[in-house]
Amino acid sequence: MNKKKSIYLTIAAYVLTLAVGFGVYLLARDRFDVLYATLIADVAMTLVIFAFSIYFDNSSLYDPYWSVIPIFIVLLWMIELNNTGFLAALMFVGVLIWGLRLTLNWYLNFTGFHHEDFRYVDFRNTFKKWYWLISLLGIHMFPTLIVFVSLYPIYYVLDGKVLFETFVLFGTLIMIGGAWISFVADNQLRLHKSNAPGEAIKTGLWRYSRHPNYFGEVLFWFGVYVASLSAGVSPYPAIGILGMLALFNFYSVPKMEQKLLNNKSDYQLVIDTVPRFFLRKPKAD
Repeated sequence: MNKKKSIYLTIAAYVLTLAVGFGVYLLARDRFDVLYATLIADVAMTLVIFAFSIYFDNSSLYDPYWSVIPIFIVLLWMIELNNTGFLAALMFVGVLIWGLRLTLNWYLNFTGFHHEDFRYVDFRNTFKKWYWLISLLGIHMFPTLIVFVSLYPIYYVLDGKVLFETFVLFGTLIMIGGAWISFVADNQLRLHKSNAPGEAIKTGLWRYSRHPNYFGEVLFWFGVYVASLSAGVSPYPAIGILGMLALFNFYSVPKMEQKLLNNKSDYQLVIDTVPRFFLRKPKAD
């Protein structure tokens, strides 16, 4: 199936998913508060996308969920909590910029339903008949839950009283900065792949981090946490950023580096000279 048709089907799947999610939210809202009703709707939407993933036999259909659904969740919270003032709008703009950047990156890299993320293919080969159970729990549900927990600091601010506005301003700047770093890194990588596909990238932001795109993503979520400090210090908003750090450093980075070691003959040199995650001066300098 070509890219154009796959994109149309993906959009249709997500429109239907959002409609189901809104319906589930309205039903759940009769019995639960905004936060738990949103969680129930989020899980329901994940199950809908999972059903589409099975139908198209491609778990990569879930990939846009990470960046598309949070935009609607934050907007829903603003409306339901009757908090649409300047600070709330500022945080929403930060989420919107991040979501659009990440969705655009998915669109530019997406080639159609004939391609599936290499990590999901590894799961297929490893778990075989258990693949769809692993896909449900690990590829679909786990990311949904960790993103929801990571979004909680925004709910914490919207539902409470802002005591220190500076943290919202500073946090939003960090969010946008993280999105910008990821945007630049992704564009540099895309250009490099078109010019030197057989070599590991060692220029631009990739000279200062082996994974600047992942670093930018984690920086965005750190900004979300910083914004939550505007409503006071609580241990719960920190769970999300700690979870994101663990996810990227103990799964995403090792998985990607193993792939690059297998496919790029010069990647060991990158490992030996370029900082692993945070943007820092290269060892060779």
